[in-house]
Amino acid sequence: MDALVWCDTTARTDGTQKTAEARVGEILGRYGAESVVGRFIRRAAPEIFAAVARVETALTVQPR
Repeated sequence: MDALVWCDTTARTDGTQKTAEARVGEILGRYGAESVVGRFIRRAAPEIFAAVARVETALTVQPR
C-alpha cells in the first residue's frame, strides 16, 4: 500500500518527480479546501506523508 501511495503522490504523468506535499497542495488547489475531496485530502495528508517517508527510507537502505 505504501508503494502505491508513493507512486501516486510523487510521480507526475510525464515521469518527473514531485513531493507529496506539492501533490496535496495541487489537489487542494484544484478542488478547494472545503470540498469533499479537499476535506478528505487534508485528513489523509498525515498518513500519505508517513507512507511516502517509509518508502523513501526503504529506498535509501535498499541496494540498487
